[in-house]
Amino acid sequence: MKRAVWALLLVAAIAAGAVASAALRPDHDTAGPVTRLTSFNSKAVRGRVRLVVFLPAGYAQSHLRYPVVYFLHGLPAGSRGYRNVGFLLRALSGLRRQAILVAPQGARDHDTDPEYLDWGPGRNWEQAVSRELPAYVDSRFRTIPDRRARALVGLSAGGYGAVSLAFHHLDSFGVVESWSGYFHPTNPSGTKPLDLGSARRNRRANLHAAVAGLRHAFRVHPTFFGFYVGRGDARFRAENLALHRELVSAGIPHVFELYPGAHAQQVWSAHARAWLRLALEHLTPVTWADPPAGLLGFVPVAKGPSGGVVMKGRIPNTVVNWDRRPSAVYLPPGFQAGGHYPVIFLLHGFPGSPSGFYDSLQLAQVADRLISSHRVKPFVAVMPVAGRVSGKRSDDEWAGRWEAYVVRDVVPWAETHLTLGTHQADRAIAGLSAGAFGAIDIALRNPGIFGAAESWSGYFRPFRDGPFAHASEADLAAHDPTLLVRREAPGLRLRHVRFYLATGFNHGGISRSWTYEFARELHGLGLPYRVWASHRPDGGRYLRVQLPAALEFAVGP
Repeated sequence: MKRAVWALLLVAAIAAGAVASAALRPDHDTAGPVTRLTSFNSKAVRGRVRLVVFLPAGYAQSHLRYPVVYFLHGLPAGSRGYRNVGFLLRALSGLRRQAILVAPQGARDHDTDPEYLDWGPGRNWEQAVSRELPAYVDSRFRTIPDRRARALVGLSAGGYGAVSLAFHHLDSFGVVESWSGYFHPTNPSGTKPLDLGSARRNRRANLHAAVAGLRHAFRVHPTFFGFYVGRGDARFRAENLALHRELVSAGIPHVFELYPGAHAQQVWSAHARAWLRLALEHLTPVTWADPPAGLLGFVPVAKGPSGGVVMKGRIPNTVVNWDRRPSAVYLPPGFQAGGHYPVIFLLHGFPGSPSGFYDSLQLAQVADRLISSHRVKPFVAVMPVAGRVSGKRSDDEWAGRWEAYVVRDVVPWAETHLTLGTHQADRAIAGLSAGAFGAIDIALRNPGIFGAAESWSGYFRPFRDGPFAHASEADLAAHDPTLLVRREAPGLRLRHVRFYLATGFNHGGISRSWTYEFARELHGLGLPYRVWASHRPDGGRYLRVQLPAALEFAVGP
């Protein structure tokens, strides 16, 4: 860690060899906590990455899934620096909430201070820790494979690594803590900044530069961010105070504390339990591993207050065979086979993912409260994943192959694997932004499937992007909701298809007036509709505010 202190800690660890060896020795009493040494082959660092895994008491006898705390050690260090975890195991064992602890290797004997950054082929530690490590752990242990069940915690240089990796990979981690860390890469003594070779790389690595975008990023991916430092930490106290002031000025929620002491083991040992407790309080708690019938391979990632649950897993895609990404399903409290539940299909925007519904919009919490208060019937929500995985991910639409995926794969899969109502009125489709366009477009192009279609801050003419980038005028017209609704109006009236249109203020090239124009079109055609509009710009928070009204319209009592 920065820096000479790390050598002192290794000496202390050797002096306390009995404690260290006990912490790393497999526990043959499987009813108690178990510590394992394991490794995986990393393409990012072109070699094996070793790690300590601490499994909580009862893991072997249960069928539970657990949140994971990833702990990054300080630097510079050798290839065995990750083993100094005895004080963490003692702190974690004393907490009521349980979690798996993973402490990965973050350095090698010939590469002692990589700062958890990507340096090039064979030395890309950011990719190894942020991508490959969680994938390996999720494949080998009963984790909850979701960002809201992953914490990234680091000490000293590991604190810098934890915050840097979390800020750049908020889709993977929902909790981040820095213990006596810093927020720009430094030399091994911790006294001078590192030059990474270009202004762009230096700016990306300087976490103070990330503050400007955190307000929006934390709104899209709600994140708990805590950082703590000793009052006597001569090297890093000032920078921690500076970041705290920057976050306060930007209105970004966080927890910051100064503690008695310096950059020393006494500080971390004294407060590790409290800091870990705070991290666990913001993680998805331990949950049952067995999915309901029909959802084999799905795992719970979010819970509502009344027992509703969001499960994440793959909905087979026969249209885009390479796509192995997980989708999500919300099941209401007391879900039972044979319930004949109404269903709403939710389409995310681009870029986006199903977590935008169950994480940012807190679908499980909102749905559970509506069901418990009898404002809506118990219902199922299906959240498929779509869109390009590289390049400019905002340039895509729920059309072409993604429309085919919804109609040919997602809807039939839901009807086969979930106990849904069989009538058109039992099925609704809704979406956000590009997903809103997709929901209206798909509903109108596939009459007879959906009884309600909802646009949440959407548009009603195709943009020239994704599958429409080089489309002919005829193809564009075939995906123009204004033209489609005129053509399909008689059948829509006959089938009592309803429309819900929600809008905030202008954003991302989408005009609020477009929603009102489409509402006037529906009115003129004699089609039932409702408009929900926010009263003032609020940075997108209206999407969560309108969610109860949207769900009531789709699956009301």
